[in-house]
Amino acid sequence: MKTTHVSDHDIQQFTFDLSECEADIIKHMHSCGACKERAESYLLLSNTIKDQPEPVLEFNLTELVLDQLPQSSNKESTYTYFIYFLIIASIGVVVTALYLLKDTLIHLFSNTTTISTSFIISVAMLITFALSLDLVRSFNKKTNMLNY
Repeated sequence: MKTTHVSDHDIQQFTFDLSECEADIIKHMHSCGACKERAESYLLLSNTIKDQPEPVLEFNLTELVLDQLPQSSNKESTYTYFIYFLIIASIGVVVTALYLLKDTLIHLFSNTTTISTSFIISVAMLITFALSLDLVRSFNKKTNMLNY
């Protein structure tokens, strides 16, 4: 049996969860009047807190919070159309450049075989597609973070 009193944590464990309590603490609690009183005061305090009624607010908290949140505007759709316009314009510039430089590109790839040319072009297109997809996902993620 302990000669000193048990800690507050052990008293609370004895009071609220006896199954997790050690045997020597249980022995001490049954034999010590001071520790029993502290356990009873914890139990009384817990019951008093549980018996208190739920607080009733005199105002609608939901409305107050929602009124303070920023409202989404129609500028988002205009901004989205602008982004799409830039993407289409960029694709148009690339296609026009490829069309105008087709003779140079043909001369550049004329010394290589068809398989190696196809491989180079397909790898370049795959890398471009993957980077574009990653860029769009990153952009959408960042805008969603800003829009809540």
